[in-house]
Amino acid sequence: MKKLIAFVAFIVVGKYLLAQPLNNEWIDFNKIYYKFKVGATGLYRINQTTLASVGLGNVNVQEFQLWRNGVQVPIFTSIATGQFSTSDYIEFWGQMNDGKLDKFLYKKPNNQLSDKLSLQTDTAAYFLTTNNSANLRFTNVANNIVGNTLAAETNFTYSFRINFKERVNRGYAVNYVEDIYSSTYDVAEFLSSKDITIGNGSLNIPLSGLYMYPTGSTATLYTGFAGN
Repeated sequence: MKKLIAFVAFIVVGKYLLAQPLNNEWIDFNKIYYKFKVGATGLYRINQTTLASVGLGNVNVQEFQLWRNGVQVPIFTSIATGQFSTSDYIEFWGQMNDGKLDKFLYKKPNNQLSDKLSLQTDTAAYFLTTNNSANLRFTNVANNIVGNTLAAETNFTYSFRINFKERVNRGYAVNYVEDIYSSTYDVAEFLSSKDITIGNGSLNIPLSGLYMYPTGSTATLYTGFAGN
């Protein structure tokens, strides 16, 4: 039996929608949306000069609104109100694409082993628009520690996850002279590690920087795998 590892991690499994959404419910067709792509998770900045190049240089900063996968994304603006000068900017935490929307492409949504990676693309689409109110913001606040008598924590719980993407495991097949696969995503179809077989029976994963604390709680290992 071949075994392929999809991930090593701590997983929280939540409810999924029974009705398949169209995923365009968030769009206001009276607005203009400016699309750009994010392929890696990290902090991103949109400068005033970039905004001006697409006709947004004179927009009041409190009107900017950002969307990803139908969910509004909070942003930070270098000034709170008014119009940007050439040195001003928008900042936001951008995330690469995941497999949450892939779930609806499976014959049975519960057959998706992990939603951390997408079988379609690792690049997420973001949409910048303008809106008069209800725009999410990060704001600077004072870190006031006067009168704080709380003792410092001695340790914390740290989670480390590896999402394998060495190959696409094609999942369940029916053999009619040759293997036939469903046109929808099926059981055990996911991005995985290499095959682990009798002749190649090990997968070594060196781990470092796990911030071990000698008297902390016991570590827990979660894995996801499937056999072909």
